[in-house]
Amino acid sequence: MPKKRTKEISTVEEALKELTEGLTRVVHTPDMNSYNPHPKQVAFHSSNKRIRLYIGGNRSGKTTGGIMEDIWWLTGRHPYLDVPKHRPVAGRIVSVDFLNGVQKIIIPQLKQWVPPSQLRGGSWYSAYDAQDRVLNFENGSFVELMSYDQDLDKFAGTSRDFVHYDEEPPEHIRNENRARLIDRKGKEWFTLTPVEGMLWIFDQIYEPGKTGQNPNIEVIEVGMEENPFLDSQEVREYLDSLSEDERKIRGQGEFVTRGGLVYKKFNINTHVIDPIDPKKYTGPQYRWYMSLDHGFNNPTAVLWHIVDPDNRVITFAEHYESEQTIDYHVQVIKNREALHGRLPDLRVCDPALAQRQAVTGTSIQTEYAMRGIGMALGNNDVLTGVAKVNQYLDLAADGKPNWLITANCANLIREVQRLRWKTWASKKQQSENNPYDQIHKKDDHACDSARYLFSFLPELKPIPKLPTKTVLPQIGGNSAKSPTAKFIDPNLTPEALGKAKTEWKVVLNDD
Repeated sequence: MPKKRTKEISTVEEALKELTEGLTRVVHTPDMNSYNPHPKQVAFHSSNKRIRLYIGGNRSGKTTGGIMEDIWWLTGRHPYLDVPKHRPVAGRIVSVDFLNGVQKIIIPQLKQWVPPSQLRGGSWYSAYDAQDRVLNFENGSFVELMSYDQDLDKFAGTSRDFVHYDEEPPEHIRNENRARLIDRKGKEWFTLTPVEGMLWIFDQIYEPGKTGQNPNIEVIEVGMEENPFLDSQEVREYLDSLSEDERKIRGQGEFVTRGGLVYKKFNINTHVIDPIDPKKYTGPQYRWYMSLDHGFNNPTAVLWHIVDPDNRVITFAEHYESEQTIDYHVQVIKNREALHGRLPDLRVCDPALAQRQAVTGTSIQTEYAMRGIGMALGNNDVLTGVAKVNQYLDLAADGKPNWLITANCANLIREVQRLRWKTWASKKQQSENNPYDQIHKKDDHACDSARYLFSFLPELKPIPKLPTKTVLPQIGGNSAKSPTAKFIDPNLTPEALGKAKTEWKVVLNDD
């Protein structure tokens, strides 16, 4: 009996606390009736697209805009769109986790902007089911509050009218939620700052929406400085304290590759050209190459390249496919090379392909060779290969890049744009350790194929000239004691030394 009495007192105290908070909120804070959206929020609310990505810097008003969109749908009082009014609306808001996302951000926003008169029973206390994390409205509508750290099966269930993602969701959770929208032709909106970088959202939502490839996607971008309700001086001081990448992410809401891009010099407007007719490059002054990175679950990436007399590389064709046999890839290679009208002067592949397989007793390299596709082994020193690729991404003396890629090599272009260095698992580890010198091993197959080729190509940067009055070192002797040691002409390159008729010789010993 005492325990029950204590519980009743506790419940009454909670109700009184809710009532006090509600009265304070009414006096000091606005609700949906006094919401004054800035222009980018209006653009977000006005869009009737199935998918809306409202992407912005920190404190740019994106979460508030998303919450107001939720409330307007749930109350049937949307000022810009025609939303269901004849039946209750079922919605879902999903955030990073329950403590930091739902409890600290979503719930306070809902408490602020929903008038108590719109809630079941007229108060948050009577409307919110804390056990199931469901907020109920007076008209029968409800919204579930969920988080990305929940098990996937928690996101199953019946139909929903909308799903609101506050910050970047994992792809598998988004896919499960999306299935809940089919029956009612429901909608999704994402309000986020892209702190995780170029993940699936960039490929599947941002880029198709920005380029118009998917007419069902609306992308609204807003910077922190565009929020008229923030002090401009405070914003500038905050942004000035950040690194360049963090300023792009948190200030403007730009997608930045976490860990840093491997090929920062690559520019699609500079390095990508229209497809070419390779038969125009079949003269003896051109060298032809093929490079291959083999996979089964991962794609096999085959690239074809032309190198001109100035060592400018044109990558003009690709084959990129997974879950296919060696016989299949060999046939594709032979068919493509027949269309090209010329066989490569050299084919190069991943050096790991030389390893013998336990089942067949032969290597993948040998299996290709037995079918008529012989390949040399490339150099798999990643850092050296990356440095060589970056040399070729530089501009030549004529202002054109040393590596051009034709637009039909879509997978190579996509990978080069996104290839990034590996990052630490947590932000704490990242702040306490040096950056990784390893590439993030995901979607790197065409890039690896290209890197094997560039490991064979010559250096493009000039070899530094030897300093003035440098004495040629002896082999097995002391040049300082040798009367035959001469000063090397500083204007000679190492290649020229073998041809120059200078008066010096190498002293092999002191005898």
